[in-house]
Amino acid sequence: MTISMPYLAKLLSSKSQELILFPTEQCNFRCVYCYEDFKIGRMSKRTVDGIKALLKQRIPELSELHLSWFGGEPLVAKDIVLDISSYATELSEHHSDISYFSSITTNAYLLTPKVFVDLVSVGVKNFQITLDGPDIIHNQRRLRANGEGTFDRIWTHLTYMQESNKQFNVTLRVHFDLKSIEYMQTFIDVLRNQFADDTRFKILFKPLENLGGPNDHLIDVVPFADRDKIISTFYQRLYRNNQTKIRDNDVNPYVCYAAKPNSLTIRANGSIGKCTVALNDPRNQIGVLQSDGTLKIDNNRLNPWFNGFSNLDENILACPLQGID
Repeated sequence: MTISMPYLAKLLSSKSQELILFPTEQCNFRCVYCYEDFKIGRMSKRTVDGIKALLKQRIPELSELHLSWFGGEPLVAKDIVLDISSYATELSEHHSDISYFSSITTNAYLLTPKVFVDLVSVGVKNFQITLDGPDIIHNQRRLRANGEGTFDRIWTHLTYMQESNKQFNVTLRVHFDLKSIEYMQTFIDVLRNQFADDTRFKILFKPLENLGGPNDHLIDVVPFADRDKIISTFYQRLYRNNQTKIRDNDVNPYVCYAAKPNSLTIRANGSIGKCTVALNDPRNQIGVLQSDGTLKIDNNRLNPWFNGFSNLDENILACPLQGID
């Protein structure tokens, strides 16, 4: 597969900016496969001020701005999410030529009806929410910090969102490994009956990976060679073999956000990186945000993240760390 020139131009455009923001790196969950260490807490006022200053400086230069909320669990610090999102919305309203959108990766435990409405009102309209299969599996893996299961509350929040008349999009990320595959077929029927006819919901089946957490040994990872066939089977069941609905095939190869020159992560302590997984890898520590919005960047650490564009190597574009020594 080759990458089209219009898509390549968009990826490299200085008129587009994605900021992946960590309002806190604390979490109310302790998922068994998590790789994060939760050592950093809430985003400081200094970092909040720096982000606002950066937005004020950048928006007049942009045609597209994407704020993506990550964590930890971002809704543990929902006041910061709402504050910065409201500020970005107000700025974008004064620049009619900019396309502004915002997304959040959340475990949805704190996504109450009020919080959902508040988020949509400040432009956070794209949600990624994870289930690990039916409750019998999910409640063994996606646990609260106190050890309790979380499935029922998340499902309740999802159904409330579906019953609302708000305009939003949900990517419902459904994890699986070799241990949970036997439960997936019946659960897919439940997902289809609840969400498949609602165009605001997209189901994404995702195999679990060993990402460097202390409990990687608990995950029975699906062999890479078997994944496409298994996922294809899932989609066939979800859409009852309706070929027009089974997975969109993009004409372009997958390019990780971390490979894109216009994408940066800003952690709760103001440190700047590229990847949301390799948080403590020195290669991913490329700079720091100043309180006046200035980005203090180490170009020697930044530039290798773009190696995939030198020869359009699809493997490196999909995971740029593979191309960094």
